[in-house]
This record gives sequence, C-alpha cells and structure tokens, in this order.
Amino acid sequence: MQALFATRQFQYCGLYAFSLTSGGSVYYASGDVDIYWNSQLYSAGGTVGPFFDRKDNRALMHQKVGVQVDTLCFDVIPGTSQVQGTPFLSAVRQGIFDGATLVYSGAYWPLQAWGSPVTPTGIVDKFEGLVAEVDAGRSLATFTVNSFLDLLNQNMPRNLYQSGCVNTLYDPSCTVNPSSFSVSGTAASGSTASVINATLSQASGYFSLGKITFTSGVNSGISRSVGLYTNGSPGVVSLSMPFPNAPTAGDTFTILPGCDKAALTCGNKFSNLLNYRGFPFIPENSTAS
Repeated sequence: MQALFATRQFQYCGLYAFSLTSGGSVYYASGDVDIYWNSQLYSAGGTVGPFFDRKDNRALMHQKVGVQVDTLCFDVIPGTSQVQGTPFLSAVRQGIFDGATLVYSGAYWPLQAWGSPVTPTGIVDKFEGLVAEVDAGRSLATFTVNSFLDLLNQNMPRNLYQSGCVNTLYDPSCTVNPSSFSVSGTAASGSTASVINATLSQASGYFSLGKITFTSGVNSGISRSVGLYTNGSPGVVSLSMPFPNAPTAGDTFTILPGCDKAALTCGNKFSNLLNYRGFPFIPENSTAS
C-alpha cells in the first residue's frame, strides 16, 4: 500500500459492508467494477444496482476529536436491485437496514489493474457504526450512520423505579430461557407479509409482544415482533412490521411468547417472579392541593 501511494497513481472506490439485524450481510462497492477482498465480493451494481455515491454527492463523513458522535451520510440509487428478495426501496421502508452495522472502507489498486472483479492492493477502514436513519424517496435512499459513540447516549441512571419490569424478556437479568418457551408452527393458506395464519394451541394473547422467526421458505432466518395473537382455526399472528415477502402455506417458523412487564404475567406465565424487577406498588402521581 505504501509503495502504491508513493506512485500517486491509483484507483479508489468505497466499500460498504452491512451486517443486518435480521441476519445475513450484504456487500456493495461504489466503483465501476466489482471488488473481491477477504473472500468476499463487493457488488458495484452492474446493470441492476444498487449504485452507491452519486457523482455530485459523494459520501460525507463528519469526525471530531472527543466523544461527539461521528456520522457518515451517503446516497444510494436502488435501480432494480433486491435485498433478501425484496426490491431495495421496499426493503428500506420495511426496516431491513434499521440498526444494521456498517463498515465503510476504501479500496486501492494500480491504474492498470482492471478487470472484473478487481482484487485491490489493500483497503483502509474509514468508518464503522450503526445505521441510524434511512430516508427513502421515489428513486433515492439516503443513509445516515452514527459511530458506536452513539451507544453512550443513554439516559442515566440506567435502572429506574417504575411499575413495569426493567428487564428485557430473555436477557441475562430476566434469566428466562427462550428455548423452554419456543413453539414451532406452520404458516397456513391466506398468510400475508403482515398477518400469519397458523393453528396453535395457546390461548389468545399468549404470543402478543413476542417474536416470530421463519425457519424455511422465502423469509427463512428473518424475525419480526408480534403485535397481537388471536387463537382460532387457524389462529392469527398480527405483526408489528411486515416480513419482506408473503410466506407460502407450509413454511415453518418458531414463535416466542411476549411479556407486558406486569408482575402477574411474570409469575403466572413464566414462573419467574424471583427475577422480576418492577415496582408495581409505587404510588401514582398525585397533585397536592
């Protein structure tokens, strides 16, 4: 790399490596050709897209010494590309990139070393952080990525006195083992991306506020939060956010029950009252006269 830089004649493009919260990773390059690095192919878009960095609006990075959150902003022209089987802009609107980890790097190689794909002389990591916001228009998506310093922007003290439990269900403080409550199911006919029909034996409300993860089909490995569960023949699992694709009858999934943070739910549903960290008997706010 030092020898290449010393020539002052080299090619450059940006590399964008996304690790999605729903599972899986996607890799893109902002140049004219695909880049092959570290056993991974970074797509430049070809004839379908997506295309990163517009000529008149390159990726903009804001960095300062100290603890101020650094930011990276860039535009993406989606073309006709897809992410996990969903058109790029639709995937953005459905939140596939929300909270994803991004590693932004620069790839460098000699002027004469053209091909497809190009194996660069080396890369330089320039930015790493979490996708904070994505604005999607009709033909353009603008990403804003915050550095990991953003994780320090938490309200303190972390633990507050409140009526509901401060634990997150299935976290180490809660101690509930999700495998003990996981239920397997199969999508029935009539299921959509937002509503999953399935015959489950649990009573209505049992899986509300829980999580469903498909284990086969077009949504395999993707999870979504459950808004409301209603028992029936079949039962109805209404999602807080739709899956990228509508499942087909026979697709399998696992589903976990949710918790409304109430002491009765903790004790009766999960037999975990010993680890309940709410304060249900705190007096309500009142106004002195």
